[in-house]
Amino acid sequence: MAESAAWSLAYARQAQADFRMYQTLEGASSVLACHRLQFLQMACEKLIKAFLCGAGEDPGNMQSSHAYVRTHLLTVLRQEAAFVNFTGPKAREVLHRARHLAEEIDVLAPAVKRGGQRPDNCEYPWEDNAGNPHVPLDWTFHPSQLVVIPSGRTILRLIESAINRLVA
Repeated sequence: MAESAAWSLAYARQAQADFRMYQTLEGASSVLACHRLQFLQMACEKLIKAFLCGAGEDPGNMQSSHAYVRTHLLTVLRQEAAFVNFTGPKAREVLHRARHLAEEIDVLAPAVKRGGQRPDNCEYPWEDNAGNPHVPLDWTFHPSQLVVIPSGRTILRLIESAINRLVA
């Protein structure tokens, strides 16, 4: 297997492409939220895998798991905030909100169900506790609202900055 540094760059480059697609789709009102958010989830997941590989984690351990965003996005954002000198009360508020956004982005992946409590995802239909099927294209995803508040836009800028720094 290639070295961690090569995997870090590979994940970062794909994260950058996924994030750019998210940005493109975010500006298109005809695109459903489930499609836009799927690219945001994929970009965040790959950003974290790039970050972890860059820190020396074994890339082989990351090939089949999707549950990374909730656990690691806040760490990546904190480091990026420090790198760009984003500090003070505003930074603390943004990073506090980032924790909730990271949890919501994490469950957008169909493999992350939080112990069966959150089957909603951007990609596949799911069944609720009453046995009713739900389709992502009809669902209102919480991150849709979280990314448009001022803190959400700042979080997105930190995500983009972290990705771009890893690619550079």
